[in-house]
Amino acid sequence: MPLSRSTVTISLLSMAFAGMMYVPLSRLSPAYAAFAFSYLVLFNYSTLAIALRLKKISSILLPIIFALSFVGAYLYTFLHIKISANLLFLALETTVGEANEALSPGVILSIFLALVLSIAIYFGIKGCEKPPKLKWPVILLLLLIPINVGLSKFSKHPVARQLRPALATKYAFPFCVIDSVANFSIRWVQYKTAPKPQSSALLESEYIAPQKNDPLTLIFVIGESARADHFQLNGYGRETTPRLSKEKNVITYGSIHSFAALTRISVPAMLTPATSKKPKITTNSFLDLFVKYGFSTAWISANSRMAYSSDMPTTRIMGNAQQTIFRNDFTTADYSGFRDAMMLPVIKKVLSTTHGNKVIVVHTRGSHFNYSTKYSDKYRKFTPDKYKNYTNLDTVINAYDNSIIATDGFLADVYDMVKKQNALVIYSSDHGESLGEEGIFMHGNDKRPEQRSVPFIIWYSNKYAELNPAYVTALKEQVGKKLSHDVLFPWTVNLGGIALKNTSLPVLIAN
Repeated sequence: MPLSRSTVTISLLSMAFAGMMYVPLSRLSPAYAAFAFSYLVLFNYSTLAIALRLKKISSILLPIIFALSFVGAYLYTFLHIKISANLLFLALETTVGEANEALSPGVILSIFLALVLSIAIYFGIKGCEKPPKLKWPVILLLLLIPINVGLSKFSKHPVARQLRPALATKYAFPFCVIDSVANFSIRWVQYKTAPKPQSSALLESEYIAPQKNDPLTLIFVIGESARADHFQLNGYGRETTPRLSKEKNVITYGSIHSFAALTRISVPAMLTPATSKKPKITTNSFLDLFVKYGFSTAWISANSRMAYSSDMPTTRIMGNAQQTIFRNDFTTADYSGFRDAMMLPVIKKVLSTTHGNKVIVVHTRGSHFNYSTKYSDKYRKFTPDKYKNYTNLDTVINAYDNSIIATDGFLADVYDMVKKQNALVIYSSDHGESLGEEGIFMHGNDKRPEQRSVPFIIWYSNKYAELNPAYVTALKEQVGKKLSHDVLFPWTVNLGGIALKNTSLPVLIAN
């Protein structure tokens, strides 16, 4: 008896979804791989057979789920990037320029094939007659579910450790996509309905360092995708920080632990009182606190000002910055043509047109992928550095290291602007970057140590050291200690002469 069209369609889909788990299946022994693949096919078949009974809904949802799974499988297979709620947020909030740089030929091809195949699946489901009888898929599912439950319950057993990455619905396509979309939807609603952060000016504090005759200039530079172990200052074998290495008043804290592996999570945490133990953002950035005590404030960003920018995680916490200057406010350069050095004249103008104490936040492009577009020829020290994919790891690392040299030049140029003033420049990156470790690239995976290991560098002028010797001593005493992003907010306000009261934050000097 020939198989029905619905049976053939469901069988092909089941095998396609199982095939998307190629990476974890390939890590198993032949016997385990055969068992796991068979399990996935049968599990997928039973769930799809049940879903197909709601044909009108399935004909719409299944092609979409397949398309997301197909692209997700490509990212997982070739870049070890797992689909997740955070990845969906990244796709939603990324700019056109960022998206263009991330769209390698392979990613574009996977999207094209996903669209073509999803259209075929749509018409395949629409043309199906009655689905298989409900009895056998339900019985099959009832027999298979206990295996998944058992793998979860006995997750520490050696066999379960091997099989779970390939079989657990938390990881397997298409169920990981459904789980990610569900988590994304819940978090998106929570984000949209959450109250806006309160002003940091409401925090109990006291201004303890009035410097009317020598106003303070404090510049906080937010790095992007910079990992600590690629800084010459931190012992890296290549000369990636030639200028900072010659600066006498530079303090490097080596590697500190970032709040997360994504900008949308890390940057708000860096600038607010949020901590690793209490990650919820309830207060906006330290800028409001400085405004309270008469500081002039500015936010200069390498990102574009967009219509919806005020509702992004980063711009939500900007607070009452007296000047907000985005990339498209001062240059016509597009995303790939922009260099952080283009912000130097803007910083210089803000410095010259504001008086008294001032705080400037500078959000850079740093070492964000695509690395080879983040620096000018002047910083092109390591070659070859042009690449279209990750097949030549040395070329990718050359480009990444050149972007670190550009950051070195940018920071040194900022130091030169304020060297004769009472000034501080604080630098840290939002997260690190994977550069081929275990086949993984870019960022977004909180479990990867290199994506959570970021530089933390503070430079102070001679005048600042003269006026604030206790703070400089305290800064030097912290070198070698285990630090994290948790210190950035309290240290910054402390170094600016503000003492926080009744706080559990790790302040630099207690009042």
